[in-house]
Amino acid sequence: MKILKKVAKWFLILLGALIGCIVVVLLIIRINSSGEEEPFVDEKGNVLPNSIAMHEEMTINGVPQRITIRGKDKNNPVLLIVHGGPGAPILPVVYRLTGIDLEDIFTVCYWEQRGSGLAYNYSIPDSSITLPHIVDDGIELSNHLIKTFKKDKIYIEGLSWGTAVAAYMVQKQPELYHAYIGSGLMANLSLSEELSYDFALSESLKHNDTISINQLKQIGRPPYVKNSKNSVTEAFEIERQIVMKYAPIKLDTDFNFIKSMFLDNGLTLGEKFTDMINSPETYYPAAKILEATAIDMNLMRDVPELKVPVYILQGDNDHFTETSVAKMYFDSIIAPSKKWFLFENGTHGVQVEYPEKYRSIYLNEILRK
Repeated sequence: MKILKKVAKWFLILLGALIGCIVVVLLIIRINSSGEEEPFVDEKGNVLPNSIAMHEEMTINGVPQRITIRGKDKNNPVLLIVHGGPGAPILPVVYRLTGIDLEDIFTVCYWEQRGSGLAYNYSIPDSSITLPHIVDDGIELSNHLIKTFKKDKIYIEGLSWGTAVAAYMVQKQPELYHAYIGSGLMANLSLSEELSYDFALSESLKHNDTISINQLKQIGRPPYVKNSKNSVTEAFEIERQIVMKYAPIKLDTDFNFIKSMFLDNGLTLGEKFTDMINSPETYYPAAKILEATAIDMNLMRDVPELKVPVYILQGDNDHFTETSVAKMYFDSIIAPSKKWFLFENGTHGVQVEYPEKYRSIYLNEILRK
């Protein structure tokens, strides 16, 4: 009995210490969760006079959305980032922590589309989360940025799904944009998915990965169809997880990265513990709503011409948006000028994998045009 009492006593001491540590950690995170963007400061800690660091819930075409705008000098050109997914925005702090933010040479607007990330709320009807609405939202936001920062035009960069959204935006109103930049180009998702599936199955067979082989055989080769076992979205997710196993995005999310994210003031405490960060696959209703739209996206068919300079950044080992399909579209597109940048050993996140090359393309190619 004495031994049991001692064990119980030590257990309670350790439990108390653990709870105390958790409380201290949460308190530190809470102190660094003002919800106000980290400002740009000089060596003395003074805010740079012409800088901007803000985010706001903005109503665009009657629907609540979220924008974050950051830049060291508001006289710089404006860059609109159109995120991927559908429904999968990257937090602005991730750009800074991975060294890929361009906030010293642009005023950058990170846009969370309707139904996506922290812009999602239950007041948005599912029926309003459509590609045409998102494209119109993007054009409205572009006009807002042009007016706010007194520019003639802005630059636009699309990532994955965002490459298609941005392409439709530029096609519809080319006069708003200096140039179109696409990374992880979603040129023809249906064809890309077939090749992506073939890659996943080939790699699984090569590595004798029987679990993945069985999963791929169960969902079948695209086009995916709804059945009793897997929805189209679930089939996508199964195939994507296997692709990630054999062509993973090389992002080092070590302890310091996670710590810096949770100590960034740009998010409130509640926002830091939303499913958007901790369980994103459950937080993106836009992904499920737009799945049929995404699989039918075909820029070869819909956007054969863009009336602005085109820059495509693509990893040679990208099996989310297959590189061969992206190159096929690049070769076919009509534009005043176009440049293709292939990242050797790059996957579906060439910015975070090769931040120096990514930045040099902007400095030495896009801004010198």
